Amino acid sequence: MSGIIRPIIVEPLKHIYNMVRNRDYFTYSKLCSQIGRVPRYHDCKIKLNGWDLLIPDSKSFLGSYKEIFLERIYEVRSDKKEKKILDLGSNVGLSVLFFKHIYPEAEIIAIEADPKIFKYLEKNVYGNGYNDVKLVNKAVWHENTIVNFVSEGADAGHIAEGEEPNIIQIQAVDIGEILQNSEFDLVKMDIEGSEEFVLPRCEGFLEKINYIFIEYHSKVGRKQCLNQILGILSEADFRVNISNVMHNHSGFCHAKAPAGFDMQLNIFAWKDQHENMLG
Repeated sequence: MSGIIRPIIVEPLKHIYNMVRNRDYFTYSKLCSQIGRVPRYHDCKIKLNGWDLLIPDSKSFLGSYKEIFLERIYEVRSDKKEKKILDLGSNVGLSVLFFKHIYPEAEIIAIEADPKIFKYLEKNVYGNGYNDVKLVNKAVWHENTIVNFVSEGADAGHIAEGEEPNIIQIQAVDIGEILQNSEFDLVKMDIEGSEEFVLPRCEGFLEKINYIFIEYHSKVGRKQCLNQILGILSEADFRVNISNVMHNHSGFCHAKAPAGFDMQLNIFAWKDQHENMLG
């Protein structure tokens, strides 16, 4: 089959096959049809997997659903049914719903900094009956303080650096205190660049954690800290796997920098003794 004809035939067949065999793929395709053309930053009400959800932005929601439910980037396979999960950067709650879907008995602390987005998180978690989840409306940081925060309106809210639009002041909670007082099987960290300051504060507490997911952001114009993050994980006896979220195949070209980031990586880290159980 020629290189011209093959994609025309194979791709539609793969799509049909996935629609039939993969429920999450079917749901994602259906969501794209339902809300894919809704303008950005417009509220949408949808019904998904039996949940009634309110979302502030269709584009970021679809991207999150694809990663979380279709690609299952947060799934950890082990024989332990009860898990303690720390979800840093919970956004509108898709990650929390995923965790509760696959680990119904999990104890979850979910932290979301943006006060506007936090209202959606409350609606989507507590409104669907998950009243055992602890929701915290604070930024996670390396100390207890007040920080300047940029509220973007979807999934790109972040602690401000210098003068930026839409700055508000919010409370920040020390990650060290959280880890000192609780042990977690899994820590998910998606905090839009703050991982550079938060992960070093975790040193000394990482021996209690079995799995860490970190969404690493490389900020344009700022020295990259990937080596520091990988060094901290290595010193704590984690193995890592890394995937490039931005898929810039021509690495030396200047890629577009959405939200000011020129690289975004998913870092999956796990302890050696749990290596064979990683999903």
